[in-house]
Amino acid sequence: LHPHRLLVGAPWDGPAGDHRGDIYKCLVGPPNSTCTKVNLGKGPQGGREGPGGVLGTQAVACAPLWSQECGTSVFSTGVCTRVDGDLRPVETLAPTAQRCSTYMDIVIVLDGSNSIYPWYEVQNFLSNVLSKFFIGPGQIQVGVLQYGERAVHEWTLGQFGSAREVVEAARNISRQEGRETRTALAIRQA
Repeated sequence: LHPHRLLVGAPWDGPAGDHRGDIYKCLVGPPNSTCTKVNLGKGPQGGREGPGGVLGTQAVACAPLWSQECGTSVFSTGVCTRVDGDLRPVETLAPTAQRCSTYMDIVIVLDGSNSIYPWYEVQNFLSNVLSKFFIGPGQIQVGVLQYGERAVHEWTLGQFGSAREVVEAARNISRQEGRETRTALAIRQA
């Protein structure tokens, strides 16, 4: 690296002060020094050639606290950036940062018989639970089957594309009622 340049790690810095970590490049010399943030970014980027190409003098700087958000979960995977001789980012390396591994299908089996009261508390509980899921294409898909004497799909997997849509649908579910609570039937159908 250039003899008058310095890399400084800032593990509690990061984009928008989110404590994912970043680095600063500093020009050192009289009468004072100036530092600017490299800005490691929000996620892995494709290989990018800066001036001088990837074959020039390089260094690798890492932000070990960089995190990847997957819905309400945060995974601290770390990230490293290759910088060129002028301390400009060339390539971001985050081998453990992949698409969020929250792929799953969830079918909620909801008792709507007369034994459940008051119904608005069921709606509130369901809305609170659903708002925590990362719902979207290629992520979590949610369906709801309500039962009492019979089992009815309120909505199916993939019918809604976001947590907001699912929460709104949950608030509008009306109770089926009925004098029987056929739980085993509903689980089998789900």
